[in-house]
Amino acid sequence: MKLKTIILVFTAISLLGFKTEKTKLNGTYKIVSEEIVINGESSFTLKNDNNSGLKTWSDKYFMFISSSVNGSQISHSFGGGTYNLSGNEYTEQCDYHVAPNFRGITLKLHLEIKGDTVIQIYPCDDSHYYDINNCVIQKYVRVD
Repeated sequence: MKLKTIILVFTAISLLGFKTEKTKLNGTYKIVSEEIVINGESSFTLKNDNNSGLKTWSDKYFMFISSSVNGSQISHSFGGGTYNLSGNEYTEQCDYHVAPNFRGITLKLHLEIKGDTVIQIYPCDDSHYYDINNCVIQKYVRVD
C-alpha cells in the first residue's frame, strides 16, 4: 500500500510538471489609443470604428490585425509570430506580416499589464530600455 501511494504521488508530481503555464497576457485585446512621440513632440490618437485593431496572445504566439479609413483610402495591417515575456521585457519574433520587410525580424518592447489593460512601448534597445522622447505607446483593453 505504501509503495502504491509513493508511486501515485510521484506520478501526480510528474504530470503537474508538464502543465503549460498560462500567462496573464493570454487573450484578445482591442487597441484603444496610440501615442507617437518624436523628439519630445507627441501626437495622440484615440481608436474608433475608422481606425481600429485587435491583438491576441496565446501561451507562445501573438497575432494582430488592424484597419484604418482615411477619406476613401482603406489600409489593413496584420502579422504574427512567437513571443517571449520576462517581467516587462517583451520580444516578438515576427514570422508573418503584411509588409515583407517585417518578416523574420525581432522586436523588443516594454510591456505592462494592468488588470485588463496592456500597454506596449517601442522601440527598445537590447537592454529593453526605450527613449520616452522617441517612442510609440499603444494601449489595449481585453475584449474576451
